[in-house]
Amino acid sequence: MVNQNEILRYLGASTTNDTLDALISRAREAVEKAMRPRHLVQHISLQVDAPLETVILAGTPLPSRDLAQHLQGCQEGFLFACTLGPDIDALVKRYTLTEPAMLPVIQAVAAAYTESYADEAQRPLEGYAQERGLYLRPRYSPGYGDFALHYQRFLFDALEISKRIGVTLTEDFIMIPFKSVTAVIGLSSDPSLCHINKCMTCTAKNCPFRKEAE
Repeated sequence: MVNQNEILRYLGASTTNDTLDALISRAREAVEKAMRPRHLVQHISLQVDAPLETVILAGTPLPSRDLAQHLQGCQEGFLFACTLGPDIDALVKRYTLTEPAMLPVIQAVAAAYTESYADEAQRPLEGYAQERGLYLRPRYSPGYGDFALHYQRFLFDALEISKRIGVTLTEDFIMIPFKSVTAVIGLSSDPSLCHINKCMTCTAKNCPFRKEAE
């Protein structure tokens, strides 16, 4: 079950009321009915080159200081992709035309469900890590820091995302369906660098989606 506070976070709301609760309830029902989640995972070797400027993922060098810092100490990890499916985009389009006031609620609920599904799809990776005395780094996606959005192409090619789960990439490296996620997940032997709270690895201190440390 997606946490109500996560939906409020995506809405930019700190409090709720009966009217908003009713809208969120409607949006939850619509999103749950429309979503057809799918995901992909590929185990890879990785190497962080000194001085923390390039990461080599499955033999492919990707220059990014932020990703290198995030994956420092990792020698293996996973490429990851997931989507809620195309019917969510159709749902958003329908509300755009028929009930625009409902649109931000649908968008917020769908975003929260996307993150929730990504977390759930990642559970087996946590088991893999625990069995080996390792720890998962938080998901790190193209577009974060200097890990440029055009690296989506590497992930799409490596995972065959379009072929296997039907997500496509525009010329501007935007994913369709929109409620989709790609990421690199590192495996580390150092638990102090593997925060459950993924926002602790982000430098955007004033982001409204930032979670408080547990």
